[in-house]
Amino acid sequence: MENKNVFLPSYSIGENVYAEVAKLCMPYGKKVVFIGGKTALEKASHLVKKELDKVGIEILATLWYGGEAAFENSEKLKHEKAVQDADVIFAFGGGKAMDTCKVLTGQMGKTLFTFPTIASTCACVTSVCAMYKVSGEFDSLYWRTRPAEHTFINTKIIAEAPDKYLWAGIGDTLAKAYEPEFSARGKELNYYNSVGITLSKLCSEPLLKYGYKGLEDCKNNKVSSELEEVILSIIVNTGIVSNHVINDYNSCVAHALCYGLTIYPKVEHKHLHGEMVSYGVLVQTMLDNKLEELNKLLKFYRQINLPTSYKCFGLSWEEMSGVFEKAYSVNDVRVAAFEVTVEKLSKAVQSLEEYVTRN
Repeated sequence: MENKNVFLPSYSIGENVYAEVAKLCMPYGKKVVFIGGKTALEKASHLVKKELDKVGIEILATLWYGGEAAFENSEKLKHEKAVQDADVIFAFGGGKAMDTCKVLTGQMGKTLFTFPTIASTCACVTSVCAMYKVSGEFDSLYWRTRPAEHTFINTKIIAEAPDKYLWAGIGDTLAKAYEPEFSARGKELNYYNSVGITLSKLCSEPLLKYGYKGLEDCKNNKVSSELEEVILSIIVNTGIVSNHVINDYNSCVAHALCYGLTIYPKVEHKHLHGEMVSYGVLVQTMLDNKLEELNKLLKFYRQINLPTSYKCFGLSWEEMSGVFEKAYSVNDVRVAAFEVTVEKLSKAVQSLEEYVTRN
């Protein structure tokens, strides 16, 4: 039998979580580079620096990740002397910064600590990286041999971030409640996949229960137990599922449609990943004819204003044909409960339009 290494997320969460950084970093070395988004570095890096200064850990450089999760950006960072000399890379920001640094540290064999400053994806605790072209169109996937060595989830910083990121994170997380089961249905599952798919329900239940209140608290920059539940669902629950299931079960129609939507720059540049994925969840649910689930989702989507129509992305029906072709071309739909075709995707979207209007 093949040996398997399945990593559970190693994380700390709370308002004062950065107090743990120095203690956890020391065993890995005393030379660090900060890499992240410009706003993320501005909001969080000085707080982390204060903790590192107490124990004499040296920050060799603070670098922008490049603005897109692209292999070209990780390659540029590789050539920075500070990155080459560092013992540990600290990644600050959202999914794109995290994935860039996961590729970078994976290829260089360096330790990675992640500091999510928004809760929009599970990227800070997963091995998989969704890589894009510099233009913004989806490129391919990359796997680090393990997730980040540790993740520091500062609830205060996330509460003070723009609520649109948490909103999109809710949308992305809902996909993990439906895509794994849809992909794996009818298959013989081993232990690891069974664990991931069983736990995938934790990617919807807490959101439907706490999502509205958690999002309202984020809008008011308030840390609360409901907000923490939402953050844990987005980052940790989704990450556990992602790390346990094989890639065939990690995504399906919702993500395929998202990649289809990114072919249009006007969509890619104006809408967030989780927002696009959330729409794909509705399409997949309609395709799967799960109307009871669809009703439950529509009620929640309307509560928090997630998209329920392709028109929310400013696309015409004619433009959607390109979305369907791209969605069908990616590997995400190759493993599913039944064959997914361009025609079925088109019909599901049309049916969803009619259903949303009637209900």
